[in-house]
Amino acid sequence: MVKLSVYIVTLNEEKRLDKTLKAASKVADEIIVVDSGSTDQTEEIALKNKAKFIFHKWKNISSQKNFAQNECQNDWVLSLDADEVLSEDLIKEINTIKKNPSADAYKMKICDILPGDKKPRLLAKTYNQVRLYNRQKANMPDDLTHDRVVLGPNCTVVQLKSKIWHYSYVSLTQLWFKLNMYTDELVQVALLKNKKYSKLRLYTEMPRQFLFYYFIRRYFLYGTCGFWMATSYAYFRFLKIAKWFEWQALHKK
Repeated sequence: MVKLSVYIVTLNEEKRLDKTLKAASKVADEIIVVDSGSTDQTEEIALKNKAKFIFHKWKNISSQKNFAQNECQNDWVLSLDADEVLSEDLIKEINTIKKNPSADAYKMKICDILPGDKKPRLLAKTYNQVRLYNRQKANMPDDLTHDRVVLGPNCTVVQLKSKIWHYSYVSLTQLWFKLNMYTDELVQVALLKNKKYSKLRLYTEMPRQFLFYYFIRRYFLYGTCGFWMATSYAYFRFLKIAKWFEWQALHKK
C-alpha cells in the first residue's frame, strides 16, 4: 500500500477548514497545511486535526501550492483547497487506489455547493482536474499561472467516478477579496506573456461573461444567489482586463 500526503494552502479558513481536514484524514498518512498569515483560528484547527502547519509568505497561488507539494514526505500526493471536501464515495475510491495504483495520476470532478445546499445539485457547475498523483510522474509547478498539475512524459491518467464537494462561498466580502487578489496575479501573467487586450474586449467583457456564467455555467439554477455569483465572476473577468489597461496607462514612457 502506498502512503499518501494531502496538501492544502490556507489564509483565514477557520469556517471551512475543519470539515476539509476531517474528510482528508480518512485517506491521508500525512496532511500539510501551508498558511500565508492567517489571523483567525486556522492554525488551531489544523493542529487539532493533526496536520503539519507551516507558514510561507504569499507570492502567488502556483508558488504556494508548489511549496506545499515539496513539503510532503510521500511521492503520492493529493492537492486540496481549504474549501473542498472529499465525498464519502471518493474516500472509498482513493483508499482502494492506495492499495494498488493502476495509474500515475487521477482526475477528480469538483462540484460546487452554494449557500443553503447540503449537497451538489444535479446540474451544478462541475470541473475536472488531476488532483491525486505520483510526484515522480507529475508536478505542481511554480510558474505564475493557474494552479494545475503538469503531467510528465508517459504519465498515465485515470478518471475517478466520485466527486469533491466544493464549498466555495463564504461571503461576498471574502469572494471579492479573493478575486481582486487573483486579478493582480493574472495581470502579471499577461504582462510576462506579452498578452494584449482590445478596448472592445474591455467594454464587452462583463456583459458577455455574465451571460456565460448565468446560462452556460447554469448559475440561473441557483435563483438570487446564482445571479450575484454570475455577476461577481463576470466582474472578475472584467477587472483583470481593466487592471491590464491601468498598468499600460501608468507605465507609458
